Amino acid sequence: MKERLKNLFTFDKHISVLQVILTVLFIGALLVSNIISSRIFNFFGYSMTCAVIVFPITYILSDLFSEVYGYKWSRLTCYLGFAINLFAVVVFYIASSLPAVIPEQDEAFRSILIGTFSCTMASFIAFIIGDFVNDKIFDKMKQKHKGLINHKGFALRAIVSSFAGELIDSCVYLPLAFLVFNPIMTGVEVLIMIAIQASLKTAYEAIILPFTTLLTKKVSKYEQSLLERNI
Repeated sequence: MKERLKNLFTFDKHISVLQVILTVLFIGALLVSNIISSRIFNFFGYSMTCAVIVFPITYILSDLFSEVYGYKWSRLTCYLGFAINLFAVVVFYIASSLPAVIPEQDEAFRSILIGTFSCTMASFIAFIIGDFVNDKIFDKMKQKHKGLINHKGFALRAIVSSFAGELIDSCVYLPLAFLVFNPIMTGVEVLIMIAIQASLKTAYEAIILPFTTLLTKKVSKYEQSLLERNI
């Protein structure tokens, strides 16, 4: 176990400032999506969690990490996101347990935190599984095109891996969040939400795929220049 942890935090090159910024953005997006996931909005007559607004960013960045920084870094960011979200849940729980001065505000505060807590628990389980599937599929597809600056086939593996990861994520998260931990929906509503959410997230990623591809190439070029500078 000690050797595995040492290997997880050992890298062949120095971690760049850009790499840190993108990782912070990834963790921030994951944290925000968990906080707003308990808010349900009307999407053309169907129920949809507000996490769909920002959550696809985590899968876009996960693909970028796998493409530029490698499978190992992508997995590490997933574990870091898990740890920070767990820290947030613990703090929320402590804060909601403290005696309130204004009871009226405390009721609303607790209702948000209780929803966040249950949704975060469901998200923990779902994201770990979904992101693992996403990374594995992406890594397997990338084996055909090795090399830091060779991004042939990136668009296909980004869409395929993200769709698989997000479908698994939705299949795990939504039933846990809204049927088990916080039973406010019916099974049929959850099934409909799974289909719509997975499709909507993938469509979102497909629409901004040109930007994602451009960003990946720019980040890769930047990291390659750092490597050449240090040779």
